[in-house]
Amino acid sequence: MTEQVSPAFTGSFFEQLTNRYPTPFKGYVNISEFKIEPVVVGRNSFIPFIKGRVEFAETGSCLYITMAMHQEIEYIIIGMAAFLMVAGFGGWIHSSMSDRFDPLSITPFGMLVFIYLIMIYGFNSESNSCKSFLLELLEGDYER
Repeated sequence: MTEQVSPAFTGSFFEQLTNRYPTPFKGYVNISEFKIEPVVVGRNSFIPFIKGRVEFAETGSCLYITMAMHQEIEYIIIGMAAFLMVAGFGGWIHSSMSDRFDPLSITPFGMLVFIYLIMIYGFNSESNSCKSFLLELLEGDYER
């Protein structure tokens, strides 16, 4: 696995837009744990951050991994959700006080659902492709 992970590049934002990695992952790997992420050209907010630990057994090694979104993306989504919730409740309250229903008053809730579905679909598709690539790379089996 060490051969497939390059140290993280610490250049500027624009230098990171070009793929400067000779390996498919960047991060660090040591004997008992690793923190890696796939290398992509450009930007992709749904690329998972992969943390894992290694346990050695008589028959080989066992990797336990956790995939998560980057914290910056989580903070942005939480901020957007909070804004849309406040806007949605404000519109709903205004609509209920005027004694007539205005469909535009619940638009922020629809936007919230749409963003949530895009986020779940994007992250799941990226994490599934990373999982498949890791299994192929390490020639391993998958257990839940």
